[in-house]
Amino acid sequence: MASSSRSASSAAQPSRPPRLASASPTAARDLRFDALRLIHTRLTCLVDRRAMARVCHSWRVAVKPQVPQPEEVPLPYILLPGDGGPSFSCALRGCATHRFSVPPFARDARFFGARPGGWLFLAVGHTDGNAILNLRTGRHFVLPEKVRLEDRPTEEDMVMVAATLSSPPENEHCIGAGILCCLPNVIDANIYAFWRVGADAGALAAVPVVANGDDVSNTWSMSNLQDVIHHNNAFYFLTREESLLVFPVSEFAEVDGGELAIPIFEDLLFPHYCGFGRYDTNDVVVRYLVESHRRLLMVVRLAPGPLPMPSPTSAFRVFEMVKRQTIPTNNEETEYGWKELDSLDGRMLFVARGCSRSYEVARYPGFKEGVYFLDDGRLYDELTKFTDDAERRYPCRDSRKWLASLEAVPRVDNFLPEQGPSDYSPPAWLLP
Repeated sequence: MASSSRSASSAAQPSRPPRLASASPTAARDLRFDALRLIHTRLTCLVDRRAMARVCHSWRVAVKPQVPQPEEVPLPYILLPGDGGPSFSCALRGCATHRFSVPPFARDARFFGARPGGWLFLAVGHTDGNAILNLRTGRHFVLPEKVRLEDRPTEEDMVMVAATLSSPPENEHCIGAGILCCLPNVIDANIYAFWRVGADAGALAAVPVVANGDDVSNTWSMSNLQDVIHHNNAFYFLTREESLLVFPVSEFAEVDGGELAIPIFEDLLFPHYCGFGRYDTNDVVVRYLVESHRRLLMVVRLAPGPLPMPSPTSAFRVFEMVKRQTIPTNNEETEYGWKELDSLDGRMLFVARGCSRSYEVARYPGFKEGVYFLDDGRLYDELTKFTDDAERRYPCRDSRKWLASLEAVPRVDNFLPEQGPSDYSPPAWLLP
């Protein structure tokens, strides 16, 4: 009986549920890492992404596959003019702007170019007070405010609209090259000029150097200068006719008094005169030079006209400089040509006069191939802003990205927060 009672009691007890296998530490870690990577990809700001990767060791390990490797060149930031000084934003998907410290003299300067390492070309007095400033260290070098032209007896006041250097400015052999126009009769940006970058300035009141140059219209009656780049140890100037003036750096020399003697340039002619027949006659056309894969590209930006306030940029076309296989046999043939590219081949191009750059999309997660561009004064008659203070208002409305994919909708998209006009500068690239 006792035995039977125990059996009945045992039968009445509910059975225990089977124990679930506990998740392995590896599976739990992978789940956590997946969540962190998802959050990381949804951050629209590269600065915030970098900050997230620095929170702790675990987070750094989790997002490492989505972070560019240290050896990769950092992508440009966008320097934005604003009340009280500039701020910066990244070009991923339109992040909020970030304030940073700049020297007092640069807070309302006009920006007209950049160089890797945090260097920025600027005009403190809008048309004068030219300098190149390192935004990391505060170090700066004075640039020319006057130019000596071959066909004019006296030095001329000038406005610099684009500039580049042959080397970092700290290099004692560094040479600067610029595109400029003379004051007070500003007609066009058709003067090329060069100078030796001197010792860094203790103050902007230091005595400026004088540039030596010439007016390209003396050679090309209808021409102006579209862009300048340092490429293959030479300065290349692109004309409106889409030809190139080439000045080898090794042929510059100093004469009496340290004045820089300009070498005779090589004139590289191309078959299309001013691109006539290549673009719509109603389009406003501006051009940039970009080095990519050690080759020279011409990037053409198109905006439905007319000037002085055309519609926003609508398209880009990209051409590669090629040397023809056959030797020219008459004056109508040329040794060089611009070959239009069918695709960007995985590249993204950041364009602006004097400082355009090319990057491989595969090395920068979150980006797509295309052309990233900023307000360009040639699309709204920038020269009036150098002679009439009442006209000094930069629209800051056409800084966007053009996507190379034919399936992209829209092809041209914003990557910046809404921004109002500026009374001292257009946006500029900042090259880390």
